[in-house]
Amino acid sequence: MKSLNLIFGRVLRLQDGMGGRAFIVTRLIRLYPFYILALALGTVELAYYYRNDHLAAEIILSSVFNFVMLPSPPVGIPYQPLFPANFVAWTLSFELFANAAYGFGFGVLTHKRLGVIVGISGLMLLALALVRGNLNGGAYWPDAHLAAIRVTFSFFVGVLIHRARETGKLAPLFSVKLPQIIIIAITVGALGSPISPVLRGLFDAACVLLVFPLIVAASIGRNPVPSRGMCAFLGEISYPIYVLQIPVFTIGVMGLPKLLPGLPQLPAPWSGILLLAALCTASWFMATRIDIPLRRRLNAAVLRHLQPG
Repeated sequence: MKSLNLIFGRVLRLQDGMGGRAFIVTRLIRLYPFYILALALGTVELAYYYRNDHLAAEIILSSVFNFVMLPSPPVGIPYQPLFPANFVAWTLSFELFANAAYGFGFGVLTHKRLGVIVGISGLMLLALALVRGNLNGGAYWPDAHLAAIRVTFSFFVGVLIHRARETGKLAPLFSVKLPQIIIIAITVGALGSPISPVLRGLFDAACVLLVFPLIVAASIGRNPVPSRGMCAFLGEISYPIYVLQIPVFTIGVMGLPKLLPGLPQLPAPWSGILLLAALCTASWFMATRIDIPLRRRLNAAVLRHLQPG
């Protein structure tokens, strides 16, 4: 809920006159500190992994593009990842593209035009799900088209849900408030249910096009309340865990056994639980002690020079 309120809060600031450039800057300030940390760790790991493959120039070039959150050119790194040092970062890059389109096109993106964008991208996702047999893709150049379509649908259907809430159109749909435990159970079931490969494409399409938007709509159908306790904790660590998961996993699972061969190895699932607990603790510490104060200073220093008038 906290993440949704932050996103929708920025949309409200666009409605209040925030310019497209300021809108993008707020997103960069939010994403960049942890992104750069993850990119630095991932680049070191990438260079070590390919140390005998003569790919130094390719790694340097990809890092230059990735530093400014642009996909790396397909220059020879195996499988042609968009972000070789941290492949999950493709979602952040494409999200910024969607934010830019919305921020600079805010004045012309009417409800009807947004509906057309969502409808067309939704039909394209359905077709891809049926042809591919799943919607799991977007991190590599051969399926970069899927990344663009996934983000286009997801971002703009979120905007439509926000606008429906602001105009009161969500209230009749969710006049009976679903308990949060039910919403959580549906989410876990959608993400973790074992599905036959034959049905995978249809299931992915149903989740992306119907189940997940309804989960978001149901979650914001109630009046927002300030996050506190466990909600605040989960809200603050969700982004750093997401962006740091690959480099931290690589260090913990592949790096430490080589660097410290005498280190006792915990069996699964305890090794994973310990690694996740350490990542959660470190993410909370860095978010509250470093990232949040830094973002406040950057927003105060930068945005006053970008606001119109």
